[in-house]
Amino acid sequence: MAGGEIRETLLTKTQEADAHSAMKIMESNPNFPSDWSLAQVIAWAGNVYTNAESVRTIPEACEEWIQELFGLKRSEVHRKNMTQRITKFGKWFPEKNVSDITTENVRQWISDQEGDYGPFAGRVVSITTRTNELTTLKSFFNFCEGRKFLSKSPVDKSVKAPGINRGEIVALDLGKVREIMTIASGLADKAEAIPYFALSLFAGLRPHEIRPKDGKKQIMWEDFTWRKKESTLVISYAVGKVTSRRVIKLPDNCVAWVKPYAKESGPVIESSFATWRGIKDLVRARAGYKVRGQHFKHLDPELAKVSNDTNRPGYVADVLRHTAISYYLEVNDNNKDLVANWAGNSPAVIDQHYRSLIKGTKELSPSDMVKEYWSIKPMRTKQSVVK
Repeated sequence: MAGGEIRETLLTKTQEADAHSAMKIMESNPNFPSDWSLAQVIAWAGNVYTNAESVRTIPEACEEWIQELFGLKRSEVHRKNMTQRITKFGKWFPEKNVSDITTENVRQWISDQEGDYGPFAGRVVSITTRTNELTTLKSFFNFCEGRKFLSKSPVDKSVKAPGINRGEIVALDLGKVREIMTIASGLADKAEAIPYFALSLFAGLRPHEIRPKDGKKQIMWEDFTWRKKESTLVISYAVGKVTSRRVIKLPDNCVAWVKPYAKESGPVIESSFATWRGIKDLVRARAGYKVRGQHFKHLDPELAKVSNDTNRPGYVADVLRHTAISYYLEVNDNNKDLVANWAGNSPAVIDQHYRSLIKGTKELSPSDMVKEYWSIKPMRTKQSVVK
């Protein structure tokens, strides 16, 4: 070939291309000395790389995994949940190395059976909680296996997940909604109780958006915009379990309940989480639900003695939010996209869980019930607080 060079090589075309790529990587990487050959780099890698396992205690590996979550830019909510669970696991096995954990250790960890040695043994713990624990351990030990802290993850297929407890989706009837708002209106702490239950029942907010555990972000009075025609509430980033921002159009009856207690700024619920939990449980108990009395016995000692009786119906988790979404979907002609934006959920979930939950009664059609629901407002007379 004119002007070319003829040379003999034992490399295949693929190997030659790989060598060329490796040289380019070496030239562009300042960590390699400029005078090193490809052979020197391979010799260095052979000395540094080892297939042997690295020894880590559970707490040490936990700390590295948590840092990995930061590096992967996982959401703050995700990191906090994972950190709480894996830190608890690390404290349970403070002296053990990662490679010492067995499949039986994992199985015992998520067990609620009497006589087992895990943290849930003999306790009433939801299957959702235990399944989340297993999911966390699976992710953690996959990380450890990738870092060669152990040869194989102990979370294998023989460890069966307890499952996920899919809560029942129901909507309250009009009478129960009125009862709850009447109870809230009669409390000494009604300035917090009324906004909480009104925003839950008529704006579909999640409990932890209004009053999460201490230290977490919650809705503030400055998040509200009060207008004559359309008042709104902004659920900002990191409030509750979502990381996106949504703007809620507040129904007129919700405004009628909440606005009289609005302030210029500050949290909607100023009470501590522990104090607020007692108030919330008191309302549930007075509404007839089965509730443990330890959190409100200082407010109503006699009710606290009987509130956990088995003849009382259990309280359905998030039933206030479920009620709001169901009635909002019905009043908006089953527009699942509109309702999904309003509720901070997906159209598929709205369609699957909330369509046709409002059945009507012998006296009222579904449309009549919906009209009455969105007309539930505080009364100005002293005889009644709800109409």
